[in-house]
Amino acid sequence: MSGGHASNGPMCCSAMSPALVCTIMTVGLVCGGVRVSGLVQERVAFGGGSIMVWGAFSFRHRTPLYHIVGNLTGQRYRDEIVAPLVLPALHQIGVQAVFQDDNATPHRARLVNNFIQQAGVTRMNWPACSPDFNPIEHLWDELDRRVRNNHPPPRNLQQLLQFLQIEWQAIPQAFCRKLVNSMRIRTAEGIAKRGGHTHY
Repeated sequence: MSGGHASNGPMCCSAMSPALVCTIMTVGLVCGGVRVSGLVQERVAFGGGSIMVWGAFSFRHRTPLYHIVGNLTGQRYRDEIVAPLVLPALHQIGVQAVFQDDNATPHRARLVNNFIQQAGVTRMNWPACSPDFNPIEHLWDELDRRVRNNHPPPRNLQQLLQFLQIEWQAIPQAFCRKLVNSMRIRTAEGIAKRGGHTHY
């Protein structure tokens, strides 16, 4: 897997099938002071088009994938994701829920920050360029593997979106819990390496 940086946030790339590339931009949820999930946008390039989806998971819950059409601006992030999807997910987790997202431009837009503050959401500061700390990266790797294991592979963007949605729901919640439970070790290793790469 190779990494890079795009104008809308940190990105990673991996081949999903011939002519199928997946790039991921991550954000996350936290519950009770321990990061328990991630909110993610995954962009999948397929020939001349692409699909962007958003999803979230916590120790006990997972949202459906949300298909984002076009560029994600701060206003769209607030109106299409934070208001209808993030807030209900945080309320489902409970009063100790903490919202964690990365430093992508749409996530840090003033209107998003104001909306999150007015909603009374506790937001975690997120260090730049720190994918090793985010368990959602492993969940997206699992989704990537599951989509690639479909034979025949998706033939078009509509079928690719269907595969992503089906495979997202098929990932056992136990897999998510395992990722959440890895956070203490993941954090300790990151501190020991002074922010350098970990084996995660």
